Amino acid sequence: MMKNEKGVTLTALVIYVIFITATLVLLGNLVKYMYPNLSKIGADSVSSEEFNKFNINFVKDIKESKKAVVTTEDKNCSIVLSNGANYSYVYSEKAIYRNNQKIAKNIIVFEAQLLNNEDTNNKNVIKVKIGTGKDTTEANFGKTINYVLRYW
Repeated sequence: MMKNEKGVTLTALVIYVIFITATLVLLGNLVKYMYPNLSKIGADSVSSEEFNKFNINFVKDIKESKKAVVTTEDKNCSIVLSNGANYSYVYSEKAIYRNNQKIAKNIIVFEAQLLNNEDTNNKNVIKVKIGTGKDTTEANFGKTINYVLRYW
């Protein structure tokens, strides 16, 4: 009669140890590559929120205005719309103000240009280039948008 031997053989134990070690190494590599990207995602979402704060206000004012005056001095920029809204980009603060109220921060690039030519069908267009982030060497979020002023 044979005894019923219960337990783990040495071969099974070695396989278990190899499997657990490989799993831990794989998880460690995933965490190593994932963790730095999580902070980048957080910064990107904050940057796009800052752009949205500007964009929501600016689109509303653009739709109410037929004329605009854009002035640029050094890296500061000002847009005065015919509905009375005044947008100012202050480079030293990296912020955009609407009528002296700060609406967006961490804006590292802001350029505006008033266009009215055949390419725009002779409509008044404000071309805005905006970049957000905390580091001036690389923007987390950037766009160039043409805003058409009210023409009817």
